Amino acid sequence: MQVSKDIFEDFVRIAIASVPERFITNMGNVSVIVADSPSQDQIVESGLGPGEALYGLYDGVPLTERGGYVPPLPDVITIFQNPLQDGCRSLKQLEDEVRKTVMHELAHYFGFSDIELQDLGLG
Repeated sequence: MQVSKDIFEDFVRIAIASVPERFITNMGNVSVIVADSPSQDQIVESGLGPGEALYGLYDGVPLTERGGYVPPLPDVITIFQNPLQDGCRSLKQLEDEVRKTVMHELAHYFGFSDIELQDLGLG
């Protein structure tokens, strides 16, 4: 399923807009960006095996690990367009997967573990 960069970015914006207000107010130090594909370094660092795809990546210090410290640069969530498109067969599926990926990476920002994400259906 291939879409334009504009449509894909709209899906990301819609996903962010669906985040509950109580979380939005605490998102002062995170940027969400779209990239075509992850770099080889990002794939290796994520520990993915053959045939696995990287849809999104959180790079930063989770809020639960900061204490009073706030990093000077924003944390970054990257959503990867090509792997998401490659894994979807319809526009609706792509929109749903983008939303799930954005929520998954934001959950990492807020300090949720992979086990907690599985329990929330965001694994």
